[in-house]
Amino acid sequence: MSPTGLSPLHARMSTILRARESELRRILDVDDSLLAEPQGPQVLDFKDLAAEQAAASIEDVTAAHAAAELTQVLAALRRLDKGNYGSCTDCGEPIDERRLLAMPATPFCTACQEVRERSIVGRLPRPPHH
Repeated sequence: MSPTGLSPLHARMSTILRARESELRRILDVDDSLLAEPQGPQVLDFKDLAAEQAAASIEDVTAAHAAAELTQVLAALRRLDKGNYGSCTDCGEPIDERRLLAMPATPFCTACQEVRERSIVGRLPRPPHH
């Protein structure tokens, strides 16, 4: 254990998770200048309007993904603080270090993640047969 009480892996993961938290918070910050009313009359054609709508849709999806990932990162940081980071939240078994390095916020070991994914796939509607 390091002087802070964290193993070297946990100390490294804490640094990675906190950096990602900062990145996600920057993504989610709203630039007040974007909310200001446009100055003067604006003439938009259909191409401009379509481009603005596409950009807004992309921004909405990006923000939704960032918010979901931020929730996962904050949960991982709480697990670090509680001392149970690196243990699967479903079965309690240790999560492989390679998995943690690839996905620092993951709460599940590979086996439990596979079970969750299979159960989701099993609930998806089947496409109609022609």
